[in-house]
Amino acid sequence: MKGYIFTIVYIALVVVSFVMVFSLGKIETSPEVFLPGYNGDPEKTTNENVKNLFKVNRDFGGSSSIVIVVESPESFFKDARTLYDLHRELEKKNYVSSVMSPVNLPRFSGFRLESYFENGVISKDILEDPSSESFITKDGKCALLNVIFKKDVNAREKIPEIKTVVSRYFEKNYLFGEPVLDCSLFEELVKQTFVYPVFMFLVIFLLFYYQLRSFRAALFSLIVPVLSTFFVFAVFFAVGKSLNTMTVMTISFLLIIGSAYGLHFYNALFRFEDRKEAIRHIFKPILFSMLTTAAGFMSFIFIDIRAFRELGILVSAGLAVVVLVIFTSGVELFRSYSPKKSPRSLGMRYVGRKAATVVLIVFLIVAGLSPFLLTRIPVGSDMVSYFNKNSELRKAYDFIVNKFNMREPLYLVLEKKTFFVGTDSKMIKELIEEIEQSEYVSSVIFPADIPVPIMYALSRTNPFLKTFVGGRNKIRLIINLTPEGYEHAKEVVKQIGDVVKRTGWQHYVAGSVLIWNDINESILRSQLQSIVLASIMIFGMVIAIFRRPLTTLSVMVPIAFTTVFNFIFMVLFGISLDVSTSITSGILMGLVIDYSIHIASEERRLKDPYLVIKNVGPSVFTNALGLIAGFAVLLFSELALFKNISLLMILGIGVGTTFTLIVQPFILQGKKTGTSGGVTKILVKGERSRDETR
Repeated sequence: MKGYIFTIVYIALVVVSFVMVFSLGKIETSPEVFLPGYNGDPEKTTNENVKNLFKVNRDFGGSSSIVIVVESPESFFKDARTLYDLHRELEKKNYVSSVMSPVNLPRFSGFRLESYFENGVISKDILEDPSSESFITKDGKCALLNVIFKKDVNAREKIPEIKTVVSRYFEKNYLFGEPVLDCSLFEELVKQTFVYPVFMFLVIFLLFYYQLRSFRAALFSLIVPVLSTFFVFAVFFAVGKSLNTMTVMTISFLLIIGSAYGLHFYNALFRFEDRKEAIRHIFKPILFSMLTTAAGFMSFIFIDIRAFRELGILVSAGLAVVVLVIFTSGVELFRSYSPKKSPRSLGMRYVGRKAATVVLIVFLIVAGLSPFLLTRIPVGSDMVSYFNKNSELRKAYDFIVNKFNMREPLYLVLEKKTFFVGTDSKMIKELIEEIEQSEYVSSVIFPADIPVPIMYALSRTNPFLKTFVGGRNKIRLIINLTPEGYEHAKEVVKQIGDVVKRTGWQHYVAGSVLIWNDINESILRSQLQSIVLASIMIFGMVIAIFRRPLTTLSVMVPIAFTTVFNFIFMVLFGISLDVSTSITSGILMGLVIDYSIHIASEERRLKDPYLVIKNVGPSVFTNALGLIAGFAVLLFSELALFKNISLLMILGIGVGTTFTLIVQPFILQGKKTGTSGGVTKILVKGERSRDETR
C-alpha cells in the first residue's frame, strides 16, 4: 500500500468531490452570463439593459412570459369554448400572474368594460380592434395566449406542466419564449453533462485500446480527466458558483483533451528500455503541452465575459490536475507494469519533402484566399439560433412568425411626474400609431381606448389590464417586433426615443432582445482578444521552451493555419461567429500546439523526421482521432450551439494534425539546408537504420 500513496489520496479526494458535486451542483441557462461586466447580480451589473429588464418586472409585478399559439380546425368565431377553458385553467395556476388572449381582450363600451368572448364564441368585432392582430388570425383558426409568470417564479420549471395542460385542449399547439427556450436548453445541458460524455468515453476508449493494446492504459488515460472534472467542479460549486451554457462543456473538453496526456505517457514507456528515463523524457513535452493548451483557455480570463472566464479557469485547472495525477499516481500504477503487447505503430511514416511541399503550397493558396472570405462570416446570435432548424422550437418559432409576424417583445414603460389623466389617452394613441409605422414593429399592445385612471381602477380585478398598469403615473406598452425588427432592435429603441421625446414623459425600454444585442456586439471584440492573448501566451512559452527561432516557427505555424482555416470553415458551412463559436480559435490553438510540441521535442532529440514520425506519430494521430471522435458525439446534439462547436473542432483538428505530421517535419529539416542533398539522405537513412536495429 505504501507504494500507492498518491493513488489512495486521489481516490479519497474523488469520493468527497462526488458528494459535493451532486449535493451543491447547479446549472443556469440565462444569457446574461455572456454580458460584459455581468457578475450574477442584476442590481450590481453595469449593463443598463439588464437593469431595465429586472426593473420592468419589479414595477409591474410580473416576471418572464411565454407565448402559446393554438390551432383549431374550426374557427374560434364559431366555437371558442375550448380556448376559454384553456385560458381559465392557465389563469388559475398559482404561478401565473396574468393571461392575455382573445378571451379577455377588453373593449370599452360607454362606461362598461366588455369582452369579445360571448355565448361560447369570439365575436368577429374583435378584428376591428388594432390589438387583435396580436391574438387571433383573420380566419379565426389560430389564437395566441400570452402567459405572464409571477415575480420570482422559476418559469423554466413550469414549462413541462404547461405543455401537458395545453396538449389536453389542443392537439396542434406551439410554445415559445425565453422560459421555453430555457427549458429545452436546460434539458440539453443535462445531456451535455451526463449523457454525451459517456459516449465520448466509449468511443475514445475503443480508439486508445486499439492503438495501445492495453486495457489498463486506455482506461487510465480516460478515467483521470473524468475524475479531475469532478474535483474542479467540487471546488467550483463549493465557492457558490453554478455551471452555465459554456462551462457545462468543461467535462467534454477535459475528457477529450486530457485523455491525450495518458496516451503520450504510455507510448513513451515503450520508446526507452529504462522506465525512469522514459518518464523523465516525456514529462517536459506533456507539461509544456498542458501549459500551452491551458494558455489557449486562460486567454479567456482577460475577457470581460463571465462564462468565458469560468470556462478558461475550469479547463486549465482540470488539465493541471490531469498532469499531476499522471506523473504521481500514473507512475505508481505503471512502474512495474509489463504488458504482453506494445502499442501499434499504425504504419506511420514521414511522407517526404516533395509531398510536404505540395501540402504546404495548398495550405498557402487557401490561406491566401481567406481575406476574400472572412468578411462573409455572419456575426451574432440569439437563443433561437442555439437550436437546430428541424427542432420543435424552431418549428414553433417559424409558425408564430408566419401567423403573427412577431418575435419576443420590447417593453416601453412611460412615466409621468404627475398622475395620468383621461386626456392623456389621445397622446398615447398618437404615440402608438407612430411606433406602429416602423417597418420593424409588428404591433403595439395597449388598451388605448380605456382612459388610464379607469384602467388603473379596473386593473385591481382584471388581470389583462394589470399587465399594462404599474401605478397611477406608470404604464407599459408591449411592442411586438418583426423578425427584421429583432435584428435591428437598437434602431427601434432609437425610433421609440424620438417619438416619446415629444410627449415630455420619462421612459425606458426593456427586453431580452436588447441583452442579446449587447452580447453580439461584444463577440467580435472577444474573439480578437482571445486570439491575440492566446498567441502571445503560447509564443512566449514556446520560445522559452525551445529557444530556437526555427523550432519556434515550426511549432507556431500549424496553429496559425488552423486559426485561419477555422474562419474559412465558418464561411463554407454558414456558421455564425457567436457566443459559442467565438471560443473555438483559442481552443484549437491550444490543442494543435500539443502535436507541434511533441514533434519538435522528438526532433530535437533524434534530428530525423523519419524517426520522429515513427516514434510520436502513432500517439499524435491516435490522439487526433480521439479528439475528432469525441467531438463527433456532439453532432447528435439537438443544439446547433454544440453541433457548430463540434464541427469546427473536428475540421480544425484535422487541419492541424495534417500540417503537423506532414509539413512541420519539413520545416524542421530547414536546419539541414547547409548540407548537400545526397549527404542529407545518407544521414537520414543511417539514423533510421540504427533505430530499426535498436
